[in-house]
Amino acid sequence: MPQGSLYLIIQAVKNDNNKQVFNHSLAIPSDFKEIDKVQDFARNVLSSCDYPNETQQDIILALQEGVNNAIKHGNGSLPDQEVSINMTVYDSHLELRIRDNGLGFDRDQLKDPTNPEERMRCNGRGLLFIENYMDEICFVRNAGYHELKMIRYR
Repeated sequence: MPQGSLYLIIQAVKNDNNKQVFNHSLAIPSDFKEIDKVQDFARNVLSSCDYPNETQQDIILALQEGVNNAIKHGNGSLPDQEVSINMTVYDSHLELRIRDNGLGFDRDQLKDPTNPEERMRCNGRGLLFIENYMDEICFVRNAGYHELKMIRYR
């Protein structure tokens, strides 16, 4: 993807139960200047959901933290690398997927930001926010990409 490009795809599909599911996708270069576009994208998708405003803000914060991590840690802040975001709206929940080109990480090797020695650090809390604001999260490591999957139930 050329530097500075952006693309958005919205697709209505049927799931296994023959119910309509709305799939929204956005791809951005690995540049922190693109975060506003991610927030606008999420607000647009969430406007069609029946989540309370506070819950929408939680989801946007979790998404922003995940994208920040994908840009910084996954793609090394290289703007020629892409971060893709997928938001799928189901009747019962919202599924978010953030994909980068990184190798992933071992969750158990990260420092605990709630430890007294770690509390004064200026960073390292993004995953804590994600874990607190979302109902489920999982990490997928695959050849050529790393993906964070997050779910928030209605």
